[in-house]
Amino acid sequence: MYLCIDIGGTKTLVALMNNHRKILHSIRFSTAFDQDHFFENLINEIRTNFAIKELEAISVGVPGPTENNQILWLGNLPWTNFDLGAKLKDIFRAPVYIENDANLAGLAEAENIPGLSVFLTLSTGIGGGVIKDGSIDPSIRIYEPGHDKYIFNGQLLEWEDFASAKAIYEYYGKLTTEIKSRADWVEISCRIATGMHSVISCIRPDTIILGGPLGLAFKKYRQPLEKQLSVALPASVSMPKLLIAKYKDKSVIFGCFIYAQQQTTSK
Repeated sequence: MYLCIDIGGTKTLVALMNNHRKILHSIRFSTAFDQDHFFENLINEIRTNFAIKELEAISVGVPGPTENNQILWLGNLPWTNFDLGAKLKDIFRAPVYIENDANLAGLAEAENIPGLSVFLTLSTGIGGGVIKDGSIDPSIRIYEPGHDKYIFNGQLLEWEDFASAKAIYEYYGKLTTEIKSRADWVEISCRIATGMHSVISCIRPDTIILGGPLGLAFKKYRQPLEKQLSVALPASVSMPKLLIAKYKDKSVIFGCFIYAQQQTTSK
């Protein structure tokens, strides 16, 4: 069995999966701002809700870049010197694999898609993962498009400051499921296109997959977004195929499973 953990900026999802990629049980709880409080909550939730005997591995998705199985930094959480992998290994006596959440989500969503794919999660922030022929692209493994800066409304801002699901909620005072106005969606598509234009021009993916609350609402702004991108992109750059994440809010969880299996097999 595999314990898969998706740590988000506001919510954490934990799922126990069998070797056939079936979710046996899952829970969701708020992500504590303090790292010690978070870890205490995590262990309590696991012990309370799961009957764990033997684990093949624990796989964790985090909202920030990682290197050598360590969290480098987290954009929306002030955690520092937090060796989550070692802490989990001490308790559960199983291998622990830690990777950026967007890389993991992309791994699941682009598993059977040939060529170069970019997964963009439009959630608390904006994360990105680059997948090449079913594997995380090692040449672009640390990819944080949400922190790229653009001029928006006369200000130099990070992309996620004006185009993430969190930014949209703060501006409109509504969740993405509550926004009905077509004019609002056209304006939202402008925000998304500002950064996506750069993603396409720099990486030139064959496919872009959108996840997170705002990404899953893609059908509501698909037409204006594609129109803006087609006008903005130079003739030498092809428009990639744009898709919605098929695993929805569980993309990272399935990516955790695939990544853990890949790591276990490669050893």
